[in-house]
Amino acid sequence: MRLHEDEAAGITDSPLLMVATLVVAGLMVVALTADPIATGTDVGDRAPELQSMAYNGNGWVAFNLESYIDESWEEGQPGQWMIIEFLDTDCPYCFNTADQLGDWDDFFDADNPEWDNEDVQVIAVAAELNIQGHDSSREEIQAFRDKTSGYTCASQQDCNARSGSPHAFPYVDDLSLDAMDDWGIRGTPTYFVIQPDGIVAWNSDNTARYENAAEAVANLAAVVAA
Repeated sequence: MRLHEDEAAGITDSPLLMVATLVVAGLMVVALTADPIATGTDVGDRAPELQSMAYNGNGWVAFNLESYIDESWEEGQPGQWMIIEFLDTDCPYCFNTADQLGDWDDFFDADNPEWDNEDVQVIAVAAELNIQGHDSSREEIQAFRDKTSGYTCASQQDCNARSGSPHAFPYVDDLSLDAMDDWGIRGTPTYFVIQPDGIVAWNSDNTARYENAAEAVANLAAVVAA
């Protein structure tokens, strides 16, 4: 009996065709599962990672911005927004405007009836710019946050002379400037407003829309809660 070759089977069993099929299938899986949102600091980007040690008033503890993020959050739902300031304890402007960050933290509190919204988490990231006379340390960061004496901050002033009251939010150590590099920070202070899902909602370059971070939160978070 003469054996007949099954041409269809021959095509199906072709190693090259099988490889091509697997490649196409793999690309489809990647396309369906890949995050379409870019990581960056422009409005609409997913905020970069921020991991370090942070001073919370009692000591230095591990900090990870990811722990504040709820990726399942959807617009129109309650959630915790964030205000992040990159500062330098030897930066005169940061020194003289530290009161506003404390005021924002007090106002955007869930227990404040004037705000009547979810608590907004304020986070300070303390760096040391490569500028003559800028020589910070963890001890100086603590003194800046708590307004304690014995350490020199901006313009050779004692840290307890900075504007405002002692702060109650975490100060992240970025003396290595790793976060400054990851976030593309060119100077201090630089501000960001982050949505509960980790997306950048406003930054210091976006002042044409909202003058500052507080105005951005008051409008954006209030709209979400409406």
